[in-house]
Amino acid sequence: MTILFVTAFISCNKKNEKEIANPLFLKDGILYSDSLSTTPYTGRNKSHMLDMTIEYDVVNGIKEGDFIIYYPNNKIQMAGKMKDNKNVGEWKYFFSDGSLQTSGYYDDDVPTGKWIWFDPKGKVLEEGNFLNGKREGEWKSYDSAGTLSIVRVYKDSVLIDSTRIN
Repeated sequence: MTILFVTAFISCNKKNEKEIANPLFLKDGILYSDSLSTTPYTGRNKSHMLDMTIEYDVVNGIKEGDFIIYYPNNKIQMAGKMKDNKNVGEWKYFFSDGSLQTSGYYDDDVPTGKWIWFDPKGKVLEEGNFLNGKREGEWKSYDSAGTLSIVRVYKDSVLIDSTRIN
C-alpha cells in the first residue's frame, strides 16, 4: 500500500513537471497543446521561460483571462488580464521583492489612462496619462523624498513643456 502511494505521488509530480516543461505550440496565432494537435488548446497553461514561470488562461487557442509571470523566487513579476491575445484592463508590475513597481491600464493592447511608477520603497517616481498609447497631458516626476520635482506636458507623446519645481 505504501509503495502504491509513493508511486502515485511521484507520477503526479512527474506529470506536473511535464506540463510545466512543455510550452504550448503556436500556429497561425492559435495555441495548441503540441505541434501535432488539430484542436486549439483550452485550459490553464503554466510553463517556464528563462528563470521565470508564466501562467495564463487559454480558450480555444486564444489567451483569455489571467496572465501572470513569476520571478524565480515565486513572487509575481507582472499580472493582468488578456482578451483575444491582447492586454486589457489593469496591469501591475512588481519588483523581485514583491513591492509594486508600475500600475497602469491597457485597452486592446494599448496603454491608456493613468500609469504610476514607484520606487522599491513604494514612493511614487512618476505618474501620467496615456491616450491611444501616447503620453498625454501633465506627467509628474518626484524625487527620492516623494516631492514633486518636474512637471512635463505632452501632446501625442511630444514634449510640449517642462517645468522644474524648486
